Parts: sequence; C-alpha cells; structure tokens
Amino acid sequence: MSRSGGATAKVLGLLMVVAVLASAALYMYGRHQQPLALGDLTAAPTNAGPRGGTVVLDADGQLRFATILRNTGRLPVTLEGVSVPGGKPTPLVVTSMALGDGSDPTAAAVFTPVDLNPGSGVGVVVTFGLNPAYPCARLGSRQAATVALPALAVRFSSYGVTTTQALAPADAPVVAGVTRASCEAAGS
Repeated sequence: MSRSGGATAKVLGLLMVVAVLASAALYMYGRHQQPLALGDLTAAPTNAGPRGGTVVLDADGQLRFATILRNTGRLPVTLEGVSVPGGKPTPLVVTSMALGDGSDPTAAAVFTPVDLNPGSGVGVVVTFGLNPAYPCARLGSRQAATVALPALAVRFSSYGVTTTQALAPADAPVVAGVTRASCEAAGS
C-alpha cells in the first residue's frame, strides 16, 4: 500500500512542478510579448497640414487620428487603455484613446476594455495634446517648431499578465506649428 501511495505522491509532485514551470513560462511570454501593431493614421480634417506628411494642432491644441490596433501575436489580449510613457518628456502626449471605426477621427465612443483574438483588430481614435510637463524653453525662440509624433503606449493584458507596448506609427507625420506660447499655455 505504501508503494502505490509513494508512486502517486511522486506523480502528483511531478505534475505540480510541470504546472509551475508552465505558469512561469506563460507569465514570461505574456510579460515580454509585443503583439500589437498600429495601422495607418488618418488625421482629423481640423489637423490637416499645409503639405503631405505634416499635421497641425487644432484650435483646442489637440491632434486626432483614427487607426486600427491589431493583435499580431499568438495569444488573445485585452486592450486596457493608454499608458503614460516613461523617459524624458516629449512636447506631445497621448491624452485619450476612444473606440472608433479606424477611419473617421471625428466619430468615437468612450473607451472600454476590448478583447482581441490573434489576427483581429479594433478601430480607435487617439488624441494627442501638448504636454503640460514639457520644459517649453526647449522649443527655443523660433516662431513655430516642428516636432515628431510620439509613440502610443498601449496597456494590455494576456492571461492576467498586464504590460505596456510602445507603438510608433510607420511613416508618422510631423507636427508643424508648435509654439512656445502654446506650450506654456498648456502648462498653466
């Protein structure tokens, strides 16, 4: 009787070790995966720049883009929103993300977490604004500066593991007409 009990305990112990290792592997994969891809950006008409490849801030000091976020990974993910990027401050930051159709930046619904299976996507509207924490003196004394569009930091989870992925749009437009005065106004 003790022989079979010992064998059962060994099998259960081995299964426990395998389960712990599988959980650790899934956690590490989930923590380090970068499954999201950003589609083409469509700027709102109020943000259309004077020439191709540029956009301008609207009267509210914001930029609105429609795009599609796709899950190109192997595991399902849940989009949870945007995250504040780390590192040194940039002149522009993401102020909100809303649900949309991926092509019309003027039509958006309030963001709620969205489940994305591998190979699927969802339309979003991303709004950028001037960063109130940006040291405006860096813009210098020029009439207006041209600044790069920052990456979009998206927070998502997969099987209970939450992480953030920075998505830099391919062929991102540059933002023209950012002034020191508009930067200082955003900080006050």
